[in-house]
Amino acid sequence: MVDNSATMPRRPERRTQQERREATIGRLIDATVEAIAEVGYARASLGEICTRSGVSRGGLFRHFDSRLDLMVTAADEVARRHIDRIREQFAELPEPPTLAEAFRLMRARHRATENVVWFELMVAARTDPDLRARLSEVGRRFFDDIVRVGRTVPGSELFTDAELEMLLNTVEHTFDGEAIRREIDPDPEAEEQRLQLISEFAEFYVTRRLTEAADGDTERG
Repeated sequence: MVDNSATMPRRPERRTQQERREATIGRLIDATVEAIAEVGYARASLGEICTRSGVSRGGLFRHFDSRLDLMVTAADEVARRHIDRIREQFAELPEPPTLAEAFRLMRARHRATENVVWFELMVAARTDPDLRARLSEVGRRFFDDIVRVGRTVPGSELFTDAELEMLLNTVEHTFDGEAIRREIDPDPEAEEQRLQLISEFAEFYVTRRLTEAADGDTERG
């Protein structure tokens, strides 16, 4: 008797309820991020999100209590992707990034399509106290993760926690403003000069700290 079992198509393994749940949530979050980035926060309605995700309103509300919950979860996911991608890019470099390389990668992430979600939500939060309160929590966690990634860049150990946080916060605001402005008034030359200025300032600070440390060692010696 010929055994045809090896050539017979295998039945796809049935996913568990938890796997189905996670897949549905993933589709809803992806659709929310995509909708906000493409049509804006105001037009990213639940109907728009359900259409893009292929999930019914009933299915959506089985996982999220409100549109607000879904929007905040999408913001958290964008933050996670932002940090994960930066870590991946650092790991892909042949050597640890210089301050200038780290700032260039950071600016590129601020210009990524997904980051538009943050711009849209921050503007909406100005007049929506519930969104503002929830988004501020996500934003604090996001910035804490940015600082932790910043600590992996050689030279960052010469900054105190407060100094590094201030530097990254200032750079973050600069890149956010630049990303918005360049949509209507791009100026690549000025943008490159701005990046160079930021990098030179940070490198000057590092050099000054190294000089101070060397002088201190000389005096003690």
